[in-house]
Amino acid sequence: MCNKDKSNKRPIDRLRDGAVSLEVKTPDDDSAITGMITFGDRLFTVKEKGIYEIKLADQTDPERKNIHVPNAIQRVLSYGSAEPWVGSVLLTGHELLKKEILKKEIDVDRAMSLVLEIAQNIASAKELLEAFSDSQRIEFEKYDLKIREDRSVILPSVTGITNKCKEFFQKSDHALDSLFKITKIFFSKVGKGHWEGLKKEVEAESPQIDNFGEVLANILPFLQLVRNARNCVEHPRTEQKIITTDFDINPDNQLLPPLIEIIHPKTPQPQMPVVNLMSQIISTIVDIVELILAFLCNRRIRPITGFPVQVHEFPTSQRRTENVKYSYGIATKNNIIPFG
Repeated sequence: MCNKDKSNKRPIDRLRDGAVSLEVKTPDDDSAITGMITFGDRLFTVKEKGIYEIKLADQTDPERKNIHVPNAIQRVLSYGSAEPWVGSVLLTGHELLKKEILKKEIDVDRAMSLVLEIAQNIASAKELLEAFSDSQRIEFEKYDLKIREDRSVILPSVTGITNKCKEFFQKSDHALDSLFKITKIFFSKVGKGHWEGLKKEVEAESPQIDNFGEVLANILPFLQLVRNARNCVEHPRTEQKIITTDFDINPDNQLLPPLIEIIHPKTPQPQMPVVNLMSQIISTIVDIVELILAFLCNRRIRPITGFPVQVHEFPTSQRRTENVKYSYGIATKNNIIPFG
């Protein structure tokens, strides 16, 4: 009877219902697969050098009209699990955003989709930083910077500094905007108050839960800096703008790299190297995303009978994934036991 049913299947049904084996390999990435991520109806392969989405033929052709529609593999992130920041953001999100542990009102699939958006914007910001840093280095190496007989020197030059900074601040702000959307999944009453509103909502809950309110107070100035920097480049005014300078020399005959200054009444940033500011912003965003994900999930764990489950920071020796430090666990007298 089973054989008869199988033989009556259309060729396309036999093909689509059969086992699937795919090689996730691109011309510039033959690194090892280190994990899988699923949320909603989406499936991702995590490799050391990239994150790839797998789209089965049925997703493209759900009515099964064309037997020639292939399964598709597409890179969605050009950085993989070998990058510590990917562990801190995307893989930490996957570790903590679990339907079986969080309260049922938390839309885990939506939150994971936003975590992916954050990772993609951080990746774009990192690519801008790396490109700027490379062009700065290449320009520097072109010139010997010796003062010539006519008492002149030819300085290196990086073109389009202001536009590159504008794109960088936009990507950084987009990452933090997606993070705020995640907070609204956990704190539904947070609205126009933005991050300050989140701080008020957190402080309205029991202060004995954790020090989330204190952490938010410490990071609010940075969150405001990034938002105001984006406004400076999108809506420049006399009192709200960025000032960039190319390679230059100072009165002590020292070569100065490209510099940036943020003019803003609330969050001014004194002049500093562009590369340094970009690096600091990316690093801080990664730390903030990781921390806020941990705090949010820790506050919305569903009651689990007999198990005091909380989010804990695990030492390297106890981590399931090298660059994922936060996970669920049960604290005992002498140890923390992983949970979930």
